[in-house]
Amino acid sequence: MSKEIEKSNSGIQKTSSGRRAVSHGMMAGLQVSLGQVELPRMFNQLVLFVLDGSGSMNGLGISGKSKGHEVHNCVVNVLERLQQSKNKTSFDVGFFAYAEDSVEMFSIRSVTKYQLIKDCFNPCEFIIKYEKTELLLSLTTAKDHALEYLEKYKDSNTSVLIIILGDGAINDYDESYQLKQELNQHEKISFSSILLETPQWEKKFSKAVINEIRNGFKNLASEGADYLSTIDPDEIRKHMIKSITKLSRL
Repeated sequence: MSKEIEKSNSGIQKTSSGRRAVSHGMMAGLQVSLGQVELPRMFNQLVLFVLDGSGSMNGLGISGKSKGHEVHNCVVNVLERLQQSKNKTSFDVGFFAYAEDSVEMFSIRSVTKYQLIKDCFNPCEFIIKYEKTELLLSLTTAKDHALEYLEKYKDSNTSVLIIILGDGAINDYDESYQLKQELNQHEKISFSSILLETPQWEKKFSKAVINEIRNGFKNLASEGADYLSTIDPDEIRKHMIKSITKLSRL
């Protein structure tokens, strides 16, 4: 019994009928104690963010700030919501940045271990070479982590969600798409994709080129409903929930 509850026991009084009435002090003590309880893992979900850190991500997004900065803000909001969840200990999250090279921004860890005020989730801050936008290497590394995670938790309710985010064409798209198709055959791995459209696109590209880019990112998702053209934190969180409920035995 916690100290709060022990102290509050002194506040128990008898009613005129002889029954005990719980004092406000005891109730407050119970609420404090229960609020500190951390639920055990109900499932194991790994979420891997594979983020475009190419030079164009330094360009302005729809908010008027850089797209890289928009990604940072979105990720902070997503992780904040997960950290407030009663099942927060059930989520593990990792981050990769891709451009001409591939960088592991953050190794896989419990969502509770991220420091939202200190940690930087802008992929552009982790990339040095910007000449190309190549996804395959990051996706291959994500594959290795995904399979390792599924093996580690093979006897429990487990799934992996890989979220691919970018703002334009991918130089090694065909190879990346083939790897995505391969991984998508695994019943416990799913994909979401997010395309950050640039406000100036219509001035730079034809409708045919824009549609080609859109369709390319749609095809990187497991299905049409898993494609987003926004970095709305609530929508991303819904995809996480959908992934674990659809692919696990919950």
